[in-house]
Amino acid sequence: MPSKRNFGLDLARAIAITMVFLSHGVSALETLGVGVDLFFVLSGFLIGRIYLRSQMDAHHAPGTFTLWGFWSARWFRTLPPYLAALGLFGLAERWFHNNPIHAYYLVFAQNYLGVTGFGPSWSLCVEEHFYLALPLIGFLLLRFVGRTKLLWALPALALVPQVLRMAAALGGGLPENWYWQTHLHCEGLILGVWLAYVFVDRTELWGKLRRPAIWLASVPVAVLIYQNFAAEQPLGFRATVFLLYAVGYAAWLRLLYDVRWAPTSAMGKAAVGAVHGIALASYSIYLVHTLLFTDVRLMIDGWPRGVVKTGTILACTLVGSAVFYFAVERPTILVRDRLLRHS
Repeated sequence: MPSKRNFGLDLARAIAITMVFLSHGVSALETLGVGVDLFFVLSGFLIGRIYLRSQMDAHHAPGTFTLWGFWSARWFRTLPPYLAALGLFGLAERWFHNNPIHAYYLVFAQNYLGVTGFGPSWSLCVEEHFYLALPLIGFLLLRFVGRTKLLWALPALALVPQVLRMAAALGGGLPENWYWQTHLHCEGLILGVWLAYVFVDRTELWGKLRRPAIWLASVPVAVLIYQNFAAEQPLGFRATVFLLYAVGYAAWLRLLYDVRWAPTSAMGKAAVGAVHGIALASYSIYLVHTLLFTDVRLMIDGWPRGVVKTGTILACTLVGSAVFYFAVERPTILVRDRLLRHS
C-alpha cells in the first residue's frame, strides 16, 4: 500500500536533522547548524497550510475554527515530548553535573532569559512562539489586509527581522546570542507560511515558482561555503545571513515537494524507509541528541577522537531516539489524533 506521506517533505526533514546532528557531533561541521532554518521553513509551510485551510473552512462553515482548537492541536503534539526530554535532561544534569536548566524553560522563555543547558531548545522556543502568534497575526492580516494581499504582505513581514537586526547592528551592535531571539530570527517561518499561501490559494503561481527556485536553491550552499572560508565576516553579512538561508531553503522546499521516488529494488525501498523513519522521528532525534552529545561524550571523553567515538555517539543517538519516539512521541501523536477525531 503506497504511503500517503510526501517523500520530498520527508527528505527535507531528514536533511535538516542530519545537518543539525552533524553540526553538534563534528566540530569541523559546526556551520551545518543552519539546518535549523530549514526546519523553520518546513514548519511554516506545514502549519501555514493547516491554518489557511482552516480559515477557508471557517468561511464556509462559521465556528469550525477556534483559537483553542488550533493551539491545543499544536501544543499537544509538541509539549509532552519536550517536557519528557526536559525531565530527562534535568535528571542527567544531577548525575553528570552539566549546565542546569531553569523553571522558565517550562514556558519557552530561555531564548530570551538564557540558555544554560539543553542548548538546541532555543529553536523550539522560536517554533512555539510561532504557533502562538500565527493565528493572532493571521487574524489581523486577514481582517485588515485581506487574503488576496497576503501574497505581498507575508514577504514584507518576513523583512521585519532583517530590519530589526540591521537597526541593532547600526545602533551599537547585535546583542549576544541574538540569533536565539524569536523577533530577530523568524523569517524562515514567515516565508514558509508564504509558500503555504501560494500552495493553497495560488496554484498557478506554485507551478511557476519551480524555475526561480532552481536558481535560488544555490544560495544556502554559497553562503555556507563563504561562512566556512571567510576568516572575518562583515557585520552586515552576519545580520543578513538568516534571510539568505530562509530564501534559499524556501526554494529547496519548493523543489523537494515535487520529488517522488517509488523504487522497486530492495535497496531502494530500504532507502525510502530510512528517509521516512528519520523524518518521523526527527523531533525525537532533535530532543535526544543534545542529552547524548553532552553525557555520552562525557562517558567516553577519554577515547581518542575519530570514527569510533563519533560512531558510538551516533549509535547511541539513533537507539535513544527510537526508544524515545516509540515510548513518548508516537503515543502522544495517537492520543492527539484520537482527541481531534472526537472533538
